[in-house]
This record gives sequence, structure tokens and C-alpha cells, in this order.
Amino acid sequence: MKKLIGFFKKYLLFFSLVMVVGIIGLGQFLRKKNYQEIKKMEDEIKKIYEEVKKYETEKEKAPSPELIGKLTKKKEFLEKQFEIMLNSFSTTYPSPPKFERYPSIEFKEYIYFYEDRLQKMAKSRNVTIPTSFGFQKTGLVDVNQIPILTLQFEVIKDLVKLIIDSGVTVVSNLTPGVPQKVAFYQTIPIKLSISGTSNEIIRCIKYFDNPSSYFTVENVLITNIGEDFYKADIDLNTIILKTEKKHEG
Repeated sequence: MKKLIGFFKKYLLFFSLVMVVGIIGLGQFLRKKNYQEIKKMEDEIKKIYEEVKKYETEKEKAPSPELIGKLTKKKEFLEKQFEIMLNSFSTTYPSPPKFERYPSIEFKEYIYFYEDRLQKMAKSRNVTIPTSFGFQKTGLVDVNQIPILTLQFEVIKDLVKLIIDSGVTVVSNLTPGVPQKVAFYQTIPIKLSISGTSNEIIRCIKYFDNPSSYFTVENVLITNIGEDFYKADIDLNTIILKTEKKHEG
């Protein structure tokens, strides 16, 4: 019995860490479910909207005025519900700069400038981050790739700032994937490896789960690499909600 109690005492922090990660994982699952509901609602709104617009332009094919009125009210109700749900998930999202005069040169200066700022910020908080985030610094970047690369870097900037604020000791890997369009929002997968005490790891994962964060935790693998010192390999995803501008016609 004493050995069993001693075993649990020894690994209490680790068990607590696993439990917190599990709770956060459940929260992320519920958030994903809500995003799926938003997409379903968007599809329904689009379908009804197209029906009503068609009736307005092809009056000879339109059903009775009563049905048109009913569909119009339903469309307005769904649009209001959609806006409520969208606002519930909206937060601060990346706003990539646009380089118009000399895009390739401006992009390179932008990378150098902000990587240097992030390094200084991390050093002031005693956090070790990668010396480079894998963005091209030699030669000139293809102009057509700059919008994607700029969006990726803006996401990396926000993520690094969040990690630094959480107080994690080391960020050993941070690799963004290719942005993907999903319905009315974009996603960017990110591979992240961090190291620190159990409290640091827990705090960092909680920061990802904060309502003001647009990062979601997809998967976490935690390895004990020392006395109360852990490495966490995390698969993240960004959820960048966006609304399309309405055109008057």
C-alpha cells in the first residue's frame, strides 16, 4: 500500500497534467461541434436565400405571395441566428499586411523585422524560441506566394506572443501548414513542440482554449524529460472566421 501511495505521489503532477489536457480536449471537441453547426446553418441560409432571390427575379415562376413571405421571414430569422453564432466565435484574427510597391522586398523586410522583435520579446521573458520560423530569407519570394506566407507568419506571430505570455521555457518547433478554405472560414494546421514544468504546459494549453484565442488543440503528446519537466508535442489548428462583403445590386 505504501508503495502504491508513493507511486501516486511521485506522479501526481503528471496525472494532473493529463487530466487537465483531457478536460481541455473535451472543450475543444464541443467547440468543433459548434463550428459544424455554424456551417450547417450557413448552408441552409444560402439555399433559402437563393430560392427567394430566384422568386424575386422570376416572378412568373414564383409560388404564392404567402409562401414567399414565409420563406423571406425564415431567411431573415436564420440570418440573424447565423450572425449571433458568428459573433459568439469571432475574436481578434490575423490581419496580414499587403505589399504593393515592391512585394518581394517588403515581405523580406517584414520577416526580418518581426522575427527580431519576437526574439527580443522572448529573451526579455526568458523564453527560448527558434531562431528562424522557416520563411525564405535568401533571394526573392514568388509574388504569388506572398499572401499565403504573410498569413502564415501573422498566425505564427500571434501564437509565439501567446506562448511567451504563458511562460513556457522552450519552444523547439513551430511549423505552419497550408491554409485551407472551409465554408466561410479558413484553417491553418500547426505543429508545435514546447517544453516546461507541468504548470507551464497546463497554462499554455489553457491559453489556447481561451475564448479570445483562435487556436484549437487537435492532439497532445506529453513526455516526461526530467523532474517536473515535460515536452508537449501539440497539433494545433487555427480557425479564422470571415464574413463576405455584401454587394449591392
